[in-house]
Amino acid sequence: MQAQALCAGIRRDLADVEERIKANSWLAELSAGRLSTGALRAFAGEQLQIIPSDLRSFEMLAQRFAADPAHDYFAGLAAGEHIALGELDAFAAAVGFDDAAQRDYEPVPGCQVYPSYVARLARDGTAAQVAGAFLVNLDAWGRCCARMADALPVNYQLSQADCAFFRHFAGPATELELACLAVIDAELAHGADPTGIARAARLLQAYELLFWDSLPR
Repeated sequence: MQAQALCAGIRRDLADVEERIKANSWLAELSAGRLSTGALRAFAGEQLQIIPSDLRSFEMLAQRFAADPAHDYFAGLAAGEHIALGELDAFAAAVGFDDAAQRDYEPVPGCQVYPSYVARLARDGTAAQVAGAFLVNLDAWGRCCARMADALPVNYQLSQADCAFFRHFAGPATELELACLAVIDAELAHGADPTGIARAARLLQAYELLFWDSLPR
């Protein structure tokens, strides 16, 4: 079974979760301009926990898998998180989430399950499991970021620079998707278990949904 066919099947199986992410009420309220600035600060607070954690996870994966295509793929993900972290700082500053607020902020458990699972995959997962999970998750997270990038300047008067974090993830991910597929194909050729790849994707997508459902209002 090739990676493209495998991931297409996984996406079909998870279509209901995808629809629930699209229908999330937090994003709907943002698009309508009804969320408080406090809710935007909470989003920044959660992501300021998630992005550094994911960055460390990708660095660990790049160390675990020294051979290409997996090494270059994970090193590229880590580099992207480095960029995103600087952009996230700009968003946090724009919504008034200063150093004192960051020190006092208490992360929401439901929002932090996602990076905890990524860290578990970084420690125990195969390269194909991680690549498969993120290939399926790319579309959902990217679409959510695109909605935020569109809504924030209109409803909350943020500048394009303030919203660079969201544009970073909302842009076309064709190259990243191709890199994901290359990693999965390489491992399938060496006997990787498709069931494990599908399970990782199912769990990560469920935790993506939990993140949006758990965000403070």
